[in-house]
Amino acid sequence: MLEGRLESLSTSLDSVRGYKPISDYGVIGDMHTAALVGLDGSIDWYCAPRFDSPSVFAALLDSQKGGRFQLSPTGKFTTKQSYEGETNVLATTFDSQEGRIKLTDFMPCFMEKGELKGFHELHRIVDCLEGDPGLRITFQPRFNYARGNTIIRETRDGCLARNQRHHISLASSVKLLVSDKNLLVNDFRLSRGQRIVLVLKWGNSSPTLAARYETSRKLSKTVSYWKRWVGHVKYQGPYRTHVVRSCLVLKMLQYAPTGAMVAAVTTSLPESIGTLRNWDYRYSWIRDNALSVWALSEAGATREALDYTRWMINVRRHSKERLQIMMGIGGEREIPEITLDHLEGYRRSSPVRVGNAAYKQLQLDIYGILADSMYYLHRALGWTTKQVYENLVKYSADQAAAEWEKPDSGIWEMRQARSFVESKMWCYVALDRAIKIARELGYNEDWRRWEPVKKKIKNQILTNGWSTKKKAFTMVLGGDDLDAANLLMPLVGFLPARDPKMTSTIQRIREELSKGDLVYRYNVDDGQLGKEGAFTVCSFWMVDCLTRLGKLGEAEGLLNQLLKRANHLGLYSEEIDPVTGEALGNFPQAYTHMGLITASVRLEEARRKTGFMRYARALSNRISG
Repeated sequence: MLEGRLESLSTSLDSVRGYKPISDYGVIGDMHTAALVGLDGSIDWYCAPRFDSPSVFAALLDSQKGGRFQLSPTGKFTTKQSYEGETNVLATTFDSQEGRIKLTDFMPCFMEKGELKGFHELHRIVDCLEGDPGLRITFQPRFNYARGNTIIRETRDGCLARNQRHHISLASSVKLLVSDKNLLVNDFRLSRGQRIVLVLKWGNSSPTLAARYETSRKLSKTVSYWKRWVGHVKYQGPYRTHVVRSCLVLKMLQYAPTGAMVAAVTTSLPESIGTLRNWDYRYSWIRDNALSVWALSEAGATREALDYTRWMINVRRHSKERLQIMMGIGGEREIPEITLDHLEGYRRSSPVRVGNAAYKQLQLDIYGILADSMYYLHRALGWTTKQVYENLVKYSADQAAAEWEKPDSGIWEMRQARSFVESKMWCYVALDRAIKIARELGYNEDWRRWEPVKKKIKNQILTNGWSTKKKAFTMVLGGDDLDAANLLMPLVGFLPARDPKMTSTIQRIREELSKGDLVYRYNVDDGQLGKEGAFTVCSFWMVDCLTRLGKLGEAEGLLNQLLKRANHLGLYSEEIDPVTGEALGNFPQAYTHMGLITASVRLEEARRKTGFMRYARALSNRISG
């Protein structure tokens, strides 16, 4: 079970100017935006009103300038953090010599009149459980990534922060005193049983009484919403705690108005401390959306598949040319990338980037991933409409057939376009899945046209994507460098894991790209300074490969090691430093949680199948004996 952790504040803070380890954060959200809440009760990252909006609090990226909203005891304390059961409501408990405080953080998230309403509120409830501890409230909003002035003024029911364009209100059940127009710091003495409620509301020009925000009612309905949604997760295996948490993360990262999913809550958390490997993940990649549907459906939550399909049809309808690899969560096609040079970056890892220039790249894998997700839904839900077939299935296959020989940027978004084996493999998948659907639906002309191209792609990979020197499939055609993305080959049915070439490839990756339980993406010069950490999802792909090889003991051992790599709440960042164990990259990352779900489900299925076969053999022996 995930039960949070207990540690002193002094050990949870990084030595570099007060930056906390990435793993010391929890996340709350309302499927419109999200916030990171530290073990010290500080909200260090919050954008409003959308995931990709400019920040209100960004101490995560500049501990001095970024702004924060912290509730914590005065003096020294220890802290424990956990979610309230199978929900996205976060509880942080502080213990000090003076007493105990419980902080409950949530964003209202529930259905009203048939739709998920966007309240644009963040509620913080402080309960004094024991003693008479001191409480400090630090409110330091810094609008627009801390560009320009943010003015705070006192109101009758709280305070109001504003700049020239934006305003946000903080309602409080206790009187707040503003002595500095840029910063609010208030200390209170609590008594046992006392409760303080604070409500942050975006776009509100005048806070009303805290009681009028109905915090208790909204908390109850939010808890009920998340628990009811978790009821759709059918997986009941030994890894349910981690699978459910991962499903909750994926659901929370979905932008409710469109159904699009962000890759992570944050921007510019470094893949390597002190280097330039910082990117903005608050946008929607076709790859991540498709694989999230796959993962959630594997766990038994299939309703999101309909949202995804509607979103993809809408995206295609508004795509005048080739389908982009990513877009804004509202469907924006242009995501210009800029750097915010006034922010120092997490632990001085600059630059801080907003936007992502990768939207201009050609990545051929999206065709296979899109077609594969449609085929998965076709089998799972038993339907493929003409609109879905024409706009998504046929389109993906036609594009794959026309473009598969082109160099592209690949799954790892390399700056130099090359003939990546993984990209060719996904083009094969696009045609394979489209052919299967077309045959079932009677589109004979289509599948007959695609069949020879599919065979040609497979032959190219088996011939030129194989290195006799390495005895493995390689990163690029005609090369010798390894690529952990080729672990996907058995997962998508390109080759079975027990095929000699695939078995050898898995072994080479374990030998050359792995360090303990962690797997690097590759070991080549990618044009970026510094060496990144291990890419966490690759390790979950390895679990899946070992499962398919029948090495269930090894797969289970590796999975258990990886589950210990999660933070105290079961959350994962993009990467992990194999030497220090430190979380690196944007957080929490959807891709990693997808990998956890599929690896866990696949291993449990293999365990059940093996157990049944053993039982059948034993029964057969008893009968024959």
